[in-house]
Amino acid sequence: MARTSDVRSFDYDALRTTTRSMRERGEAVHDEGRRYRQEHGTLHPHVDVKQNRGSHNAMIPGKEPGTFVLVNGIALPVLSMFDGTGSTAVWLEDFFHAAERQHRLFDGARPRYNTQLASAVVQDVVDPTPVVQLSQFETDERSAEQVRLLQPAGGGGDLTEDYDLGLAAGLYVYADLWTYYGLKGYFTLTADDRGRGFITKDGVLEHLGQDLGQSGRLETLEICRRLLEHWHLFLLQVPDSSRKLLSYSTNWWNEKLGTGRIIQVGNPSLLAEVRAGLVYVTEATHPTKQGLIEFLGAGNQELKIDAHDLDKVWSMLQAAEQHFSAQVNLSGFQDIPRPGDVFANYRHAWPIGHPRAVENTNVATTV
Repeated sequence: MARTSDVRSFDYDALRTTTRSMRERGEAVHDEGRRYRQEHGTLHPHVDVKQNRGSHNAMIPGKEPGTFVLVNGIALPVLSMFDGTGSTAVWLEDFFHAAERQHRLFDGARPRYNTQLASAVVQDVVDPTPVVQLSQFETDERSAEQVRLLQPAGGGGDLTEDYDLGLAAGLYVYADLWTYYGLKGYFTLTADDRGRGFITKDGVLEHLGQDLGQSGRLETLEICRRLLEHWHLFLLQVPDSSRKLLSYSTNWWNEKLGTGRIIQVGNPSLLAEVRAGLVYVTEATHPTKQGLIEFLGAGNQELKIDAHDLDKVWSMLQAAEQHFSAQVNLSGFQDIPRPGDVFANYRHAWPIGHPRAVENTNVATTV
């Protein structure tokens, strides 16, 4: 059946009620996930990376029997992954507290897209909690609620983390966005150090529950190359415990990601603005600072953004200048369905009357 629940708006009052109740109980962000793990001996299914993850267009039944209406635009997957070890683990907790703000900052991408957010944590194979955890892609307050189910380790066995396994998880995400329309989602990794440089077939099976195929080992450089086929991929580099941006880490990631994909966020309190800003500069034909201001403040009178902070964000984003307009320059950018379009089947890619509707005969009608 159509995923009609995914067309609903973010319920800010519900999230505020949850946050207030947590505060009254003295409950930390990740206590909900800890309770579930203690009771069941496993992660909650909503954050278990071994469960299939997908981003699908959401529709409701139309006026004509058997038809479906695309309410909020096509689904845009936005994946925010965090290093769950050491001092960086706090930024995952902050992601929950900033959930309302983050959601509002993406309003500039609507209604062209139905923005679907997922959060993830990646840590060390020697840590006591699962190395990679990934939530579902959600359009509303569930995107915040599932952060509470994630379990960052907080410790960390050594400086080198298993970021490579976290990145590899993105290879197994399905999205209508690239399958049907040839566009890309957004994948950011917030981290302070280097990865291992490779993954193994056994490691992928153990920690991701996936089959690496014929290869017994995959280099991180190749993981990033494959991810870039479906994702606009960026590293948000934050200071380590000594409050420094590690230059050797920057160099390591430049070799793996290529230039222009490392955004150094010396002030991590601006991570939400940077993530939303990356969407703006990638989607805009001619990105400008004024355009960024309008995108981040789209329809949000109560969303106050300090002018000095905006200057900082715009300055940070210049590191990705060579990737500005990357989405808008993709061939399928102008063809996508629009909000209100009517479909003959909820798993069709193209609406009734669209020039490419004939291609629907080759599209699977089941999830």
